Amino acid sequence: MADTMEFGYDGDDGLGDRLIKAVLAGEKTATSSLAVEYLSGEALPQVGAKLPLVDHAGNVYGVVETTRVTIIPLDLVGDDVAHDEGEGFTDVTEWREAHVKFWHEVAHLTREDCGDPQWELREREPVVVEWFRLLPIL
Repeated sequence: MADTMEFGYDGDDGLGDRLIKAVLAGEKTATSSLAVEYLSGEALPQVGAKLPLVDHAGNVYGVVETTRVTIIPLDLVGDDVAHDEGEGFTDVTEWREAHVKFWHEVAHLTREDCGDPQWELREREPVVVEWFRLLPIL
């Protein structure tokens, strides 16, 4: 199981920081990743897990609790996910274009994670969608 929730990747031109701000503003309540990334041994997200929300420098911004997890083929992801990801997508078409572009940009990392130098993103690639809520600070 992951021990933190992070977004983006090093050198992502501030994407990770923008996504953290969206979580803190209550706009982002879901995130998605490729199921193949979990072949490296990291456990899939678990409902009820509470994780520190951190940036790439290790700064903690709060704690999130996973409320729902599903695995769905890329081509079946719906508008609900596009909206819940809180990145301003008007529909799943915009979501898919942005995510496919991102996953192509980091394909070399995915190939390393899954141990398959020939891996390529497919139309029906399994996507892990994790919904979460920001916990109140006590």
